[in-house]
Amino acid sequence: MRIATSTIYEQQTAAIDNLVAQQARYGNELSTGKSLNVPSDNPTQIAQDLAVRNDIALGNNTVSDVTNLSDQLTTVDGAMSTLTKVLQSARSLAVQGASDAVSPSQQQAIALQLNQLLGEAIGVANTQYAGQYVFAGSASPTSAPVQANGSPASSVSFSGNNVSQSQVFANGQRVAANVTLQQAFNYQSTNGTPDVFQTLIDLRNTLQNQQVVDQSGASVNTQGTSLSPTAPGTPLNTAGVLRTPLTPDASGSVSISIGSSKATNGVTITFSPSASIQTVLTDINAQTGATGVTASFDFAQQKLSLSSSVGAFSVQDTPSPGATNTGNFVEAFGLQHQADVTNTVSTQIGNLDNVLQVALNARATLGSTIQRLQTLSTTTNAQVVSDTQVQSGIEDANIPQVVSKFSLTQTALQAAYGTTTRLEQKTLFDYLT
Repeated sequence: MRIATSTIYEQQTAAIDNLVAQQARYGNELSTGKSLNVPSDNPTQIAQDLAVRNDIALGNNTVSDVTNLSDQLTTVDGAMSTLTKVLQSARSLAVQGASDAVSPSQQQAIALQLNQLLGEAIGVANTQYAGQYVFAGSASPTSAPVQANGSPASSVSFSGNNVSQSQVFANGQRVAANVTLQQAFNYQSTNGTPDVFQTLIDLRNTLQNQQVVDQSGASVNTQGTSLSPTAPGTPLNTAGVLRTPLTPDASGSVSISIGSSKATNGVTITFSPSASIQTVLTDINAQTGATGVTASFDFAQQKLSLSSSVGAFSVQDTPSPGATNTGNFVEAFGLQHQADVTNTVSTQIGNLDNVLQVALNARATLGSTIQRLQTLSTTTNAQVVSDTQVQSGIEDANIPQVVSKFSLTQTALQAAYGTTTRLEQKTLFDYLT
């Protein structure tokens, strides 16, 4: 059988091409340190390599997201720490202001400090992180969401919302991503208790203007029922409405006497036991000119409030005309018999304690979330390190082995070049002889 010289040359060229490709591959492995650079390098391992690469990318994204959220919540925690200090300072001032040894002028000086603390609280409520207001809920207001109304502030307005947000990470964990103004400042509380701002405003007004308030010590309604702002005409003696039923005196009516600096002898106001809360408010406020005392009812808290613009005042059950005994209006509505600045401030200290506890509870929950994020970051980082080691085992080249293969290939290639060169020097007469 005859073999054409072209076939020999083709075989030799193919062998050289294969050797050149092997040498290039080994050279690439030596330069990159990787044995798996393209899918064709090892098709059986490329699927595993791509899966590990995807896990590493997800892990790195999770770590980045966790870090960003942790930084944001750390900023919120700093704001909550400042708020706690503001409320603790306010409580200390309130205790001073409640002392009988403090003069009205000293109380006014304390009121000025409380007004400054109110400003600080508003500033804390407008804390920003990365250009976003952290207590604005899901809203994105372009300006500070908490604004003081009036100067000095008589109330605040809020342009954000109380929507709680959360973030879901690649591993499926859901973590709270914000603290709402309600959670931190008791704003628009579900139980109707005053928020941080109103508590500070009321305390300031009490000390600055000698504004005295006598409020029900607890909600007056029976559990499961309530006096409604849409039906304020409900008779108070309806069974199950008031926690302490309104009991009339021998005349069948209920009377109270309100005394103040304007009404030194007291002003008697008489109600029917079937009167509604609206009737009670109307009858008391009809005598405001004589007593300096105004009545209001907080339907959220189910509490009656009597406010005086003339300082201390008293509320006493008194016999109705023709009766020899008294009713129980003061007891039924949980009022104090004597209201003055000291008693009012003492009540407001209770409100301060409430908003302080709300803030501390929110901060405790926040701290737990931050700790959870730190644990998630640590766990995810460890998994990324583990996956990186697996990736290295798949992709990294065995350098000593590759160097040996590269040298062998280079030697074979040089031999192939030499053989090819000698073949090319042959003539037709060499093959015929």
